Amino acid sequence: MSEPSRPAETAGETEPTVEAAGPPDTRAAILEHAHALFHHYGFNKTNMADIAERAGMSPANLYRYFRNKQAIGLAVVTGHFEAEKRAILDAMDQADGKRPETVIRALVHAAVDHIVEAMEASPKMIELAEFVSDNPDGLAVLQDYVLWRRREIMEQIAWGNVLGHFDVADPERTAIALQHAIKAFHMPFALARWRDRSTVKPELEAVLDLCFDGIRKGR
Repeated sequence: MSEPSRPAETAGETEPTVEAAGPPDTRAAILEHAHALFHHYGFNKTNMADIAERAGMSPANLYRYFRNKQAIGLAVVTGHFEAEKRAILDAMDQADGKRPETVIRALVHAAVDHIVEAMEASPKMIELAEFVSDNPDGLAVLQDYVLWRRREIMEQIAWGNVLGHFDVADPERTAIALQHAIKAFHMPFALARWRDRSTVKPELEAVLDLCFDGIRKGR
């Protein structure tokens, strides 16, 4: 993909009330171009006129597909979470031995890898994380993803109980506790300030060791 065109500094945005569904391929192309601009210049410095120019359409036509830049940002973030889910499911499927503990570890590492890789590819993507944290719809998308990940962990803990690997009275509460224990590793804001990212994975593994030491049967 060629380098995105430079965002205009003063182009304004309007907010039509109707957002058409539009052909999926057109919407996908718009999101691809928007992602390229967010990646290169950041979410904050990109506006609808920039995205329209990059996508080869008029701003008026772009507004037929997305009501504003926030709607595009939300769609880009949703796509990120969907890609992260696919990466997690692939990692879980390939986990060594398919034991509940190794599957959960694979889930956690895949999620963190996806975030770290995105941030290393473009530090400006942190602006999308800031947008999500300030946007009610973005927070709802994030919460849905967190709950999905929690259900996957809970199911593996429950299965570990059945197999006799774990001794857990409440798999859901334990899944919530595990998520809280590793929360910092899934936060772009925290990872962006990590002194040495080469220590992220070893430190994550140490926290997971501590968690699993507490729930293994016969501990």
